[in-house]
Amino acid sequence: MKRTLILLTAVILLGTIAWYTTTPANTEPPADDRDFAYPRVQEIHRIYVADRNGREAELTRGGPTGWMYGGKHPANENVMKNLLQAIGHMEVQSLPTSKAIPNLVRNLAGGGILVRLFDRGDNKLRGYYIGGGANGELGTAAIMEGSDNPYIVHLPMWTGNLRHRFNLRDDEWRSKRLFAVDPARVEYLSIDYPQQRAESFRMQRDANGAFRVTPLYDIGLTEKAVSRGTAEGVLSRYEDYYISRYENGDEASIRKAREAVPFAVIRLKERDREEQLMSVFPRFADPTGGQLSAYTAFVNDGQDWALLAVETTQPLLLSYASF
Repeated sequence: MKRTLILLTAVILLGTIAWYTTTPANTEPPADDRDFAYPRVQEIHRIYVADRNGREAELTRGGPTGWMYGGKHPANENVMKNLLQAIGHMEVQSLPTSKAIPNLVRNLAGGGILVRLFDRGDNKLRGYYIGGGANGELGTAAIMEGSDNPYIVHLPMWTGNLRHRFNLRDDEWRSKRLFAVDPARVEYLSIDYPQQRAESFRMQRDANGAFRVTPLYDIGLTEKAVSRGTAEGVLSRYEDYYISRYENGDEASIRKAREAVPFAVIRLKERDREEQLMSVFPRFADPTGGQLSAYTAFVNDGQDWALLAVETTQPLLLSYASF
Protein backbone atom coordinates (compact mmCIF):
# COMPACT_ATOMS: atom_id res chain seq x y z
CA MET A 1 0.00 0.00 0.00
CA LYS A 2 2.77 2.43 0.93
CA ARG A 3 4.61 1.66 -2.33
CA THR A 4 1.39 2.26 -4.32
CA LEU A 5 0.82 5.65 -2.60
CA ILE A 6 4.38 6.76 -3.40
CA LEU A 7 3.98 5.81 -7.08
CA LEU A 8 0.60 7.65 -7.30
CA THR A 9 2.07 10.82 -5.77
CA ALA A 10 4.97 10.69 -8.23
CA VAL A 11 2.59 10.37 -11.20
CA ILE A 12 0.53 13.39 -10.06
CA LEU A 13 3.67 15.48 -9.49
CA LEU A 14 5.14 14.63 -12.89
CA GLY A 15 1.82 15.32 -14.59
CA THR A 16 1.57 18.73 -12.95
CA ILE A 17 5.12 19.65 -14.02
CA ALA A 18 4.39 18.52 -17.57
CA TRP A 19 1.22 20.69 -17.72
CA TYR A 20 3.06 23.85 -16.60
CA THR A 21 5.96 23.29 -19.01
CA THR A 22 3.75 22.66 -22.06
CA THR A 23 1.10 25.38 -21.50
CA PRO A 24 1.84 28.67 -23.45
CA ALA A 25 3.01 31.44 -21.11
CA ASN A 26 0.61 34.01 -22.57
CA THR A 27 -2.59 31.97 -22.33
CA GLU A 28 -3.60 33.95 -19.25
CA PRO A 29 -1.63 37.21 -18.91
CA PRO A 30 -0.72 38.53 -15.47
CA ALA A 31 -3.49 40.42 -13.68
CA ASP A 32 -1.49 43.67 -13.56
CA ASP A 33 -1.32 43.60 -17.38
CA ARG A 34 -5.06 44.32 -17.29
CA ASP A 35 -5.07 46.81 -14.42
CA PHE A 36 -5.33 50.01 -16.47
CA ALA A 37 -7.56 52.02 -14.15
CA TYR A 38 -6.19 53.96 -11.19
CA PRO A 39 -9.34 54.72 -9.16
CA ARG A 40 -7.56 56.75 -6.47
CA VAL A 41 -7.19 59.75 -8.77
CA GLN A 42 -6.69 62.04 -5.78
CA GLU A 43 -3.25 60.45 -5.37
CA ILE A 44 -2.19 61.41 -8.90
CA HIS A 45 -0.01 64.52 -8.86
CA ARG A 46 1.49 64.48 -12.36
CA ILE A 47 0.32 63.11 -15.71
CA TYR A 48 2.64 62.77 -18.69
CA VAL A 49 1.18 62.24 -22.18
CA ALA A 50 3.24 61.89 -25.38
CA ASP A 51 2.58 60.73 -28.93
CA ARG A 52 4.80 59.39 -31.72
CA ASN A 53 4.91 62.79 -33.46
CA GLY A 54 6.86 64.40 -30.64
CA ARG A 55 3.94 66.20 -29.01
CA GLU A 56 3.91 65.89 -25.24
CA ALA A 57 1.96 67.32 -22.34
CA GLU A 58 2.79 67.47 -18.66
CA LEU A 59 -0.09 68.13 -16.30
CA THR A 60 0.51 68.83 -12.62
CA ARG A 61 -1.84 69.65 -9.76
CA GLY A 62 -2.21 73.32 -8.86
CA GLY A 63 -3.41 76.63 -10.26
CA PRO A 64 -6.88 78.18 -10.49
CA THR A 65 -8.46 75.19 -12.26
CA GLY A 66 -6.80 72.54 -10.09
CA TRP A 67 -4.30 71.48 -12.78
CA MET A 68 -1.52 73.23 -14.70
CA TYR A 69 -0.39 72.50 -18.24
CA GLY A 70 3.33 72.78 -18.92
CA GLY A 71 3.91 74.33 -15.51
CA LYS A 72 2.62 77.79 -16.51
CA HIS A 73 -0.90 77.58 -17.99
CA PRO A 74 -4.11 76.61 -16.14
CA ALA A 75 -5.42 73.38 -17.65
CA ASN A 76 -8.85 73.13 -19.23
CA GLU A 77 -11.39 72.09 -16.59
CA ASN A 78 -13.56 69.95 -18.87
CA VAL A 79 -10.56 68.30 -20.52
CA MET A 80 -9.16 67.32 -17.12
CA LYS A 81 -12.55 66.05 -15.93
CA ASN A 82 -12.84 63.74 -18.95
CA LEU A 83 -9.20 62.66 -18.71
CA LEU A 84 -9.40 61.77 -15.02
CA GLN A 85 -12.67 59.91 -15.56
CA ALA A 86 -10.96 57.72 -18.14
CA ILE A 87 -7.84 57.26 -16.01
CA GLY A 88 -9.85 56.30 -12.97
CA HIS A 89 -12.42 53.97 -14.52
CA MET A 90 -11.23 52.42 -17.79
CA GLU A 91 -11.30 48.64 -17.81
CA VAL A 92 -10.74 45.73 -20.14
CA GLN A 93 -13.68 45.21 -22.46
CA SER A 94 -12.32 42.11 -24.21
CA LEU A 95 -9.21 40.12 -25.02
CA PRO A 96 -8.30 40.31 -28.71
CA THR A 97 -8.23 37.14 -30.78
CA SER A 98 -4.84 35.67 -31.65
CA LYS A 99 -5.44 36.76 -35.24
CA ALA A 100 -6.05 40.39 -34.20
CA ILE A 101 -3.06 40.70 -31.87
CA PRO A 102 -0.37 41.43 -34.54
CA ASN A 103 -2.42 44.29 -35.98
CA LEU A 104 -3.11 45.74 -32.53
CA VAL A 105 0.57 45.59 -31.62
CA ARG A 106 1.53 47.36 -34.86
CA ASN A 107 -1.15 49.98 -34.22
CA LEU A 108 0.12 50.64 -30.72
CA ALA A 109 3.78 50.65 -31.77
CA GLY A 110 3.19 53.08 -34.62
CA GLY A 111 0.59 55.42 -33.18
CA GLY A 112 0.13 54.68 -29.51
CA ILE A 113 -0.12 57.53 -26.99
CA LEU A 114 2.09 57.02 -23.96
CA VAL A 115 0.42 57.80 -20.62
CA ARG A 116 2.27 57.83 -17.32
CA LEU A 117 0.84 58.67 -13.91
CA PHE A 118 2.94 59.81 -10.94
CA ASP A 119 2.24 60.53 -7.28
CA ARG A 120 3.47 63.55 -5.29
CA GLY A 121 6.79 61.80 -4.66
CA ASP A 122 7.17 61.30 -8.44
CA ASN A 123 6.75 57.55 -8.13
CA LYS A 124 5.19 56.02 -11.24
CA LEU A 125 1.71 54.65 -10.57
CA ARG A 126 0.79 53.50 -14.07
CA GLY A 127 2.30 53.45 -17.55
CA TYR A 128 0.50 52.35 -20.70
CA TYR A 129 -0.13 53.09 -24.38
CA ILE A 130 -3.53 54.09 -25.78
CA GLY A 131 -4.12 53.11 -29.41
CA GLY A 132 -6.90 53.56 -31.92
CA GLY A 133 -10.52 52.53 -31.92
CA ALA A 134 -11.59 48.89 -31.97
CA ASN A 135 -14.83 46.92 -32.00
CA GLY A 136 -16.44 49.48 -34.29
CA GLU A 137 -15.21 52.43 -32.17
CA LEU A 138 -16.90 50.94 -29.09
CA GLY A 139 -13.52 50.08 -27.57
CA THR A 140 -9.92 51.27 -27.65
CA ALA A 141 -6.67 49.34 -28.07
CA ALA A 142 -4.30 49.59 -25.09
CA ILE A 143 -1.21 47.87 -23.71
CA MET A 144 0.79 48.22 -20.51
CA GLU A 145 4.36 49.51 -20.72
CA GLY A 146 6.74 46.56 -20.95
CA SER A 147 3.96 44.10 -21.80
CA ASP A 148 3.38 41.98 -24.90
CA ASN A 149 -0.35 41.61 -24.26
CA PRO A 150 -2.67 44.15 -25.91
CA TYR A 151 -6.29 44.57 -24.84
CA ILE A 152 -9.48 46.32 -25.86
CA VAL A 153 -10.45 48.76 -23.10
CA HIS A 154 -13.52 50.90 -22.56
CA LEU A 155 -15.22 53.15 -20.05
CA PRO A 156 -18.24 51.49 -18.43
CA MET A 157 -21.53 53.35 -18.96
CA TRP A 158 -19.97 55.36 -21.83
CA THR A 159 -19.73 54.54 -25.52
CA GLY A 160 -16.91 55.73 -27.75
CA ASN A 161 -13.18 55.83 -28.43
CA LEU A 162 -11.19 56.73 -25.29
CA ARG A 163 -8.22 57.89 -27.37
CA HIS A 164 -9.89 61.28 -27.90
CA ARG A 165 -9.54 62.03 -24.19
CA PHE A 166 -5.76 61.70 -24.40
CA ASN A 167 -5.14 62.91 -27.95
CA LEU A 168 -5.11 66.69 -27.46
CA ARG A 169 -2.61 69.05 -29.03
CA ASP A 170 -0.71 71.87 -27.38
CA ASP A 171 -3.11 74.72 -26.49
CA GLU A 172 -6.09 72.34 -26.46
CA TRP A 173 -4.97 71.35 -22.96
CA ARG A 174 -5.24 74.95 -21.74
CA SER A 175 -8.16 76.58 -19.95
CA LYS A 176 -10.23 78.86 -22.17
CA ARG A 177 -11.13 81.12 -19.28
CA LEU A 178 -9.55 84.53 -19.90
CA PHE A 179 -11.20 86.82 -17.36
CA ALA A 180 -12.18 85.70 -13.87
CA VAL A 181 -12.67 89.11 -12.32
CA ASP A 182 -13.92 90.00 -8.84
CA PRO A 183 -15.77 93.33 -9.40
CA ALA A 184 -15.11 94.38 -5.81
CA ARG A 185 -11.35 94.30 -6.47
CA VAL A 186 -11.30 96.20 -9.76
CA GLU A 187 -9.32 99.45 -9.73
CA TYR A 188 -10.02 100.49 -13.31
CA LEU A 189 -11.32 99.40 -16.69
CA SER A 190 -10.42 101.23 -19.88
CA ILE A 191 -11.39 100.60 -23.51
CA ASP A 192 -9.56 102.46 -26.24
CA TYR A 193 -11.08 102.59 -29.72
CA PRO A 194 -8.16 104.04 -31.75
CA GLN A 195 -10.35 104.84 -34.73
CA GLN A 196 -13.35 106.00 -32.68
CA ARG A 197 -11.75 108.23 -30.07
CA ALA A 198 -15.02 109.70 -28.84
CA GLU A 199 -16.10 106.22 -27.70
CA SER A 200 -12.93 105.56 -25.66
CA PHE A 201 -13.14 105.77 -21.87
CA ARG A 202 -11.59 104.90 -18.53
CA MET A 203 -13.77 103.86 -15.58
CA GLN A 204 -11.76 104.19 -12.36
CA ARG A 205 -12.50 103.65 -8.69
CA ASP A 206 -11.71 106.61 -6.43
CA ALA A 207 -10.47 106.64 -2.84
CA ASN A 208 -14.06 106.34 -1.55
CA GLY A 209 -14.83 103.31 -3.68
CA ALA A 210 -17.00 105.16 -6.19
CA PHE A 211 -16.40 104.99 -9.94
CA ARG A 212 -16.05 107.82 -12.42
CA VAL A 213 -15.76 107.66 -16.20
CA THR A 214 -13.38 109.92 -18.07
CA PRO A 215 -12.67 110.19 -21.82
CA LEU A 216 -9.33 108.78 -22.93
CA TYR A 217 -8.74 111.59 -25.40
CA ASP A 218 -8.93 115.35 -24.91
CA ILE A 219 -11.73 116.03 -27.37
CA GLY A 220 -14.05 118.17 -25.22
CA LEU A 221 -15.93 115.39 -23.38
CA THR A 222 -16.53 115.62 -19.62
CA GLU A 223 -16.04 113.29 -16.68
CA LYS A 224 -19.09 111.37 -15.45
CA ALA A 225 -20.03 109.88 -12.09
CA VAL A 226 -21.08 106.22 -12.34
CA SER A 227 -23.60 104.66 -9.99
CA ARG A 228 -22.56 101.57 -8.06
CA GLY A 229 -25.15 99.43 -9.84
CA THR A 230 -23.96 100.54 -13.27
CA ALA A 231 -20.32 99.90 -12.43
CA GLU A 232 -21.07 96.44 -11.03
CA GLY A 233 -23.15 95.63 -14.11
CA VAL A 234 -20.26 96.52 -16.40
CA LEU A 235 -17.62 94.63 -14.40
CA SER A 236 -19.81 91.54 -13.95
CA ARG A 237 -19.34 90.89 -17.68
CA TYR A 238 -15.70 90.09 -16.91
CA GLU A 239 -16.39 87.70 -14.04
CA ASP A 240 -16.49 84.57 -16.16
CA TYR A 241 -15.35 85.20 -19.73
CA TYR A 242 -14.06 82.43 -22.04
CA ILE A 243 -12.34 82.54 -25.41
CA SER A 244 -13.46 80.13 -28.14
CA ARG A 245 -9.98 78.71 -28.75
CA TYR A 246 -6.32 79.62 -29.10
CA GLU A 247 -5.02 80.07 -32.65
CA ASN A 248 -1.29 80.44 -32.00
CA GLY A 249 -0.53 78.34 -35.06
CA ASP A 250 -2.20 80.78 -37.45
CA GLU A 251 0.98 82.68 -38.26
CA ALA A 252 -0.48 84.48 -41.28
CA SER A 253 -3.29 86.05 -39.24
CA ILE A 254 -0.91 86.96 -36.44
CA ARG A 255 1.48 88.77 -38.80
CA LYS A 256 -1.40 90.64 -40.42
CA ALA A 257 -2.82 91.70 -37.03
CA ARG A 258 0.53 92.96 -35.74
CA GLU A 259 0.66 95.34 -38.70
CA ALA A 260 -2.91 96.57 -38.19
CA VAL A 261 -4.57 99.00 -35.78
CA PRO A 262 -6.79 97.11 -33.31
CA PHE A 263 -10.49 97.80 -33.16
CA ALA A 264 -10.35 98.02 -29.36
CA VAL A 265 -7.76 97.73 -26.59
CA ILE A 266 -9.16 96.64 -23.23
CA ARG A 267 -7.19 97.16 -20.01
CA LEU A 268 -8.46 95.88 -16.68
CA LYS A 269 -6.66 96.09 -13.33
CA GLU A 270 -7.61 94.32 -10.11
CA ARG A 271 -6.05 95.07 -6.76
CA ASP A 272 -2.84 93.10 -6.16
CA ARG A 273 -2.86 91.70 -9.70
CA GLU A 274 -1.12 92.65 -12.91
CA GLU A 275 -3.11 94.61 -15.49
CA GLN A 276 -4.83 92.42 -18.07
CA LEU A 277 -4.61 93.59 -21.67
CA MET A 278 -6.63 92.44 -24.68
CA SER A 279 -6.27 93.90 -28.19
CA VAL A 280 -9.35 93.05 -30.24
CA PHE A 281 -9.71 92.74 -34.02
CA PRO A 282 -12.89 92.01 -36.02
CA ARG A 283 -13.03 88.99 -38.31
CA PHE A 284 -15.41 89.10 -41.25
CA ALA A 285 -16.99 86.26 -43.22
CA ASP A 286 -15.88 88.06 -46.40
CA PRO A 287 -12.26 89.30 -46.48
CA THR A 288 -13.46 92.58 -48.02
CA GLY A 289 -15.70 93.28 -45.04
CA GLY A 290 -19.42 92.85 -44.54
CA GLN A 291 -20.84 90.43 -41.98
CA LEU A 292 -18.93 90.11 -38.72
CA SER A 293 -18.21 86.42 -38.05
CA ALA A 294 -15.97 86.56 -34.96
CA TYR A 295 -13.36 88.56 -33.11
CA THR A 296 -9.71 87.72 -32.64
CA ALA A 297 -7.41 89.13 -29.99
CA PHE A 298 -3.93 89.27 -28.59
CA VAL A 299 -4.26 88.20 -24.95
CA ASN A 300 -2.03 87.28 -22.02
CA ASP A 301 0.34 90.22 -22.54
CA GLY A 302 0.29 89.66 -26.28
CA GLN A 303 1.72 86.15 -26.00
CA ASP A 304 -1.40 84.39 -27.30
CA TRP A 305 -3.65 84.82 -30.32
CA ALA A 306 -7.24 83.83 -29.55
CA LEU A 307 -10.55 83.44 -31.35
CA LEU A 308 -13.51 85.13 -29.59
CA ALA A 309 -17.22 84.56 -30.11
CA VAL A 310 -19.26 87.56 -31.24
CA GLU A 311 -22.11 86.91 -28.80
CA THR A 312 -19.85 86.82 -25.72
CA THR A 313 -17.45 89.60 -26.77
CA GLN A 314 -19.80 92.35 -27.90
CA PRO A 315 -21.21 92.85 -24.37
CA LEU A 316 -17.68 93.76 -23.25
CA LEU A 317 -17.29 96.46 -25.87
CA LEU A 318 -19.00 99.38 -24.15
CA SER A 319 -18.29 102.99 -25.07
CA TYR A 320 -18.18 106.38 -23.35
CA ALA A 321 -21.75 106.96 -24.57
CA SER A 322 -22.90 103.84 -22.67
CA PHE A 323 -22.65 105.71 -19.34
